[in-house]
Amino acid sequence: MKNSIILPVLLTAFTACNNNTATTQNDSTSQHTTPGTATPTVITGTFQGTLPCADCPGMDYQISLFDDHTFHELVAYQGRGQGIASVETGTWKQTSDSTVMLQKKTDSSSFLASEGKLLLLDTKGKRIEGVLASNYILKPVEGGDRRQLLAEKSKAGIRFTASGNEPFWSLDLDNKKIRFNNVNGDSLQVTLPPARPNTDTLKVYTTPDITISIRNTVCTDDMSGLMKPNTVQIQVKDKTYQGCGEYLK
Repeated sequence: MKNSIILPVLLTAFTACNNNTATTQNDSTSQHTTPGTATPTVITGTFQGTLPCADCPGMDYQISLFDDHTFHELVAYQGRGQGIASVETGTWKQTSDSTVMLQKKTDSSSFLASEGKLLLLDTKGKRIEGVLASNYILKPVEGGDRRQLLAEKSKAGIRFTASGNEPFWSLDLDNKKIRFNNVNGDSLQVTLPPARPNTDTLKVYTTPDITISIRNTVCTDDMSGLMKPNTVQIQVKDKTYQGCGEYLK
């Protein structure tokens, strides 16, 4: 379930922690040159870290910069807000050879690409200095560009998708069916019942064969490290599966 990030709150929290941040190289940071002419580095990829927070232990933050100049941003505040992840999408532009700016509805955030990492800049677009400077560095993480996969699922009518590891499993929900697959042979397809309970923070789907709990709390893939906005638990017979998921448009 997607929630818009309130940008001014995010920027205020960054500034309140230190008025004096980050990139990354990542899925595909590259530099192209032509004879006698240098062209800007193309900055793309997914980066994440825990950023300072004025009134909480920290903010779990993840930004994906795609090659079509769109972005996907995820934020979750530690210790408050029930761990609910907010997601915002939009466009970004490259303002110099090594800096990018997120273009948002109410404000913007800027980052500096440096040594394969992303540094969050202050509200004036300046690099943060001082003892807290290292707290504004975002490191690259693999697997952030899932646009084609999610587009294919959405085209097929899927409205929620999730997966987990050890053993690997996957889950897709459309408006009528539950499709669960795993490498241990517990795969099944059943009719999707109404969610009970059905709240903004928890949805539970129960059938004789499977019980699915979807919480609106940030989840980190225990293999890739990629963060997603929903935590998922699945019960099939006497087995419990844990993983991460997300709603599709």
